[in-house]
Amino acid sequence: MTEQREHDPIQANRPTAEQQKNSLRGGQMVVALIVAAAAFAFLLYVIILVYGLMYRI
Repeated sequence: MTEQREHDPIQANRPTAEQQKNSLRGGQMVVALIVAAAAFAFLLYVIILVYGLMYRI
């Protein structure tokens, strides 16, 4: 009975707790990178806007 469970093609292999933590860590890094890029783009936009307004006055 034990051998039959080991070779069952339908049974899915679940990732270990360590693998789950690593996959979450990777996802968090991607989100952090996207947020940092968005913040940089927003700051660049504000700097260009202020620079343009200073030369209009």
